[in-house]
Amino acid sequence: MTQLPSIGKPAKHALEAIGITTLEQVSTLDKASLLKIHGVGPKALTILEKALKDQNLAFQLPSSDDTVPQTNFAVIGSLNCDNAPKRKIIRDYLIAAASGNLPLLNTILSDSFYWIVPGKQPLEGKDLFIKMILKEQKELSTLEIKSILTHGKEGAAHGILTTKTGDKVYFSAIFRFKNHQKNAPISEITSFIIQ
Repeated sequence: MTQLPSIGKPAKHALEAIGITTLEQVSTLDKASLLKIHGVGPKALTILEKALKDQNLAFQLPSSDDTVPQTNFAVIGSLNCDNAPKRKIIRDYLIAAASGNLPLLNTILSDSFYWIVPGKQPLEGKDLFIKMILKEQKELSTLEIKSILTHGKEGAAHGILTTKTGDKVYFSAIFRFKNHQKNAPISEITSFIIQ
């Protein structure tokens, strides 16, 4: 594993905050995603690109999946959904909830949506949930999706949100879809959150 070159303290701290400490890890990202990480600028990107080239490595090519919702923060993880439509719905939900994408949330949540956070009062109704999500928005640097699993009417995901100030929010969510259809909306989420 090759250590990161000298890219300046802000960029180094920003990458370390999301667990990236080697050039090999940097090579799993594309340039556009790196530039969205708060603290990583064009100068650091140029230095990283040269260091990658010296090690016969390169940045990933930008995703050809134009169905991934656009954000002003980096979204890291396996974002392709191949032939798994419910995986795509969960991926899009995670991105929409993190970015406050109201139109997308309205599309993928059922009207009778139910949200459970153990130890708190459950929230009933899509509109109340969206209002709460928008109220709780944070300035994000990255959304790292660690995994998404689906089977039948259920699914699960976990990952890490990193704010621009470096704070982390670890999450895990269990999803229930309205029915077995491939484009079924999400009817219930149980969320586990560590801040």
